[in-house]
Amino acid sequence: MESKALKTGSIVMVVMAVYGLILGLIWLFAAEALTTPVFDSFTGQTWSDFVTANSKAADLWVMNNRLTVAMALAVSIIGILMAFTSYRKGEKWSWFAFLVSGIIVWGSNVAYYIALGSSMNTVMMLIGLVLLVIGLAIPAGAILGAKADKK
Repeated sequence: MESKALKTGSIVMVVMAVYGLILGLIWLFAAEALTTPVFDSFTGQTWSDFVTANSKAADLWVMNNRLTVAMALAVSIIGILMAFTSYRKGEKWSWFAFLVSGIIVWGSNVAYYIALGSSMNTVMMLIGLVLLVIGLAIPAGAILGAKADKK
C-alpha cells in the first residue's frame, strides 16, 4: 500500500524532473539568449567578439553546451520514470539515487552560476535544489525508517 508521504514525495520529484526537462529545453532553444549575458559579464568580452576572434573555440563551447543539454534532458527523463516507479514504491536505492544525482546536478550548477555571478541562473538552479530537498525529506521516514527495513 502506497503511503501519502511516498505519493507526495514522488509528485515533488516528478515536478523537479519536469522542471529540469523544461530548463533543458529552454537551454536547447534559447541557449544564446541565456548564456550570452553571463559570458559577457564573466569574460568582459562580448560573445560576438569572441566568436569573431576564436571561431573554433566558440564552436567547442556551443558543442559542449549541447552535450550538457542532452545530458540534462536524459537525467530529467530518467528522473520522471524513476519517480513514477521505484521512488513511488519506496525503494531505498531510488532515494539514494535521487540524493546523489540531485546533489551532483543541482549542487554543481548552483556553485557554477554563483562562480559566474549569474543571479538569475543561480535562482533557477536553487529552485531545483529546493525541490530535491523537499522531495527527499517528505518520504524519508517511509523509505529509510525502521518500518521500511521490515518490508
